[in-house]
Amino acid sequence: MEDDYDGWLVSRPTLVQDRNHPNHWRNRAADLKASAGALWHSMGAQDSTIATELGYAPGYRMSVACWPVYHMLCGLSLELIMKAVLAQRGLTPADFKGHKFANLHQQLRLPLSKDKRKLLQFYEDSLVWAGRYPTPLDATDEKLLKHYELASEVLTKPVELSQSGVLRFKVSSGATDWEHFVKLWDNYALLFNEALGYRVDTPNP
Repeated sequence: MEDDYDGWLVSRPTLVQDRNHPNHWRNRAADLKASAGALWHSMGAQDSTIATELGYAPGYRMSVACWPVYHMLCGLSLELIMKAVLAQRGLTPADFKGHKFANLHQQLRLPLSKDKRKLLQFYEDSLVWAGRYPTPLDATDEKLLKHYELASEVLTKPVELSQSGVLRFKVSSGATDWEHFVKLWDNYALLFNEALGYRVDTPNP
């Protein structure tokens, strides 16, 4: 019995190895998704109850202050769920290091449309421009303006006010609204279940 126990001590995973189990990647992705959802619903509140309970002054708007943070959490969750699938397929963190969403998507062997590439790029950029600091260390005006341009392309759509097309303005595209984000996230989660051996429907490209 003692030899068996000693053998188990030698062969058992280290704490770091255990923490890199695919389920940990998937659970962290789900936790970040839940956090993004909580923020989304707090932004949709019709009154200032939440802001008041948090100690903010009257007039503080969660919908304004938390919009970039919502996108950051969505981006973090998407990165983690994609990496969870790759981990479940037997890859190691060294195999999928980095934060390029398009690369992760392609490692999953999925088609990538032009619109989806832009959407994933926006979420990836949100980790940089809506992260811990106002700007990253390598920030330049050119990079920031490029991010603004991408955000406009993803988050808005043009509407014509006249048949001639002379009068136009932009409205929200809804591309990153909660229901659309959940659909995108769930498509990756299906791949995780598929890697476990569950029979699942083919995710949408």
